[in-house]
Amino acid sequence: MALVREDPLATHYMSPLLPNYLRTLRMQSGLTQPELAALLGVTESALSKFETQALAPTKNLVVGIEVIFGKNAREVFPALYALTERHIMRRAATLAQTLERNGDALSKKKLQLIKEMVEMSEADNSHL
Repeated sequence: MALVREDPLATHYMSPLLPNYLRTLRMQSGLTQPELAALLGVTESALSKFETQALAPTKNLVVGIEVIFGKNAREVFPALYALTERHIMRRAATLAQTLERNGDALSKKKLQLIKEMVEMSEADNSHL
């Protein structure tokens, strides 16, 4: 039986209580929904759903927002970013356990990457 991995970006529904600054950015820039939708290559309906969080942002939307507004995923979709980061850190902890048992040079190199990921995450979240 294959395990199904949880991918927050593949989720079709997000809680409206989670922060999302897409609408705020659009309005601050003076763009209408049709204009931003056209820039992103999505329908107005889809953009509206992304703004109200009835639909989780796609990877293309996240990258498109960075191209248009110069804002990264952490800034525009902080709750989604945090959720994704938590999932990755859990998986990294599991991988680290396996790599520690191996002890070879390549495993040590991979463990260093995981250590750096954890340090970055902790530094980025030190204000919490």
